[in-house]
Amino acid sequence: MALYEITVIDAPWQRLETYLSDTQVALELFYNTFLNRWSLTFEVAGTVVLRGRRMVPGTDLLAGYDLGLGRLFLVNWAQDGSEPGRDELPSGQYRLIHDDGL
Repeated sequence: MALYEITVIDAPWQRLETYLSDTQVALELFYNTFLNRWSLTFEVAGTVVLRGRRMVPGTDLLAGYDLGLGRLFLVNWAQDGSEPGRDELPSGQYRLIHDDGL
């Protein structure tokens, strides 16, 4: 099992293109100020397979989609019971972690 942290910058909308489990993917993270939550759009090889998924801490964000890419979690690094608001994700209080499942 190999764990990788996906870096989140301090921007309310961001896009990252990378490889997870040897597959080209793109992640778009969006912070909705009205709902006070982060959402994820996920592309595999240029095709959107997941759009607007709420980023819930401790939940495999890719579960149920059978993508063969391992697992993707939002982890409360501070373990303080807080919610992942606008500042908590880019500050590192929450971290986006990929587990390739190997």
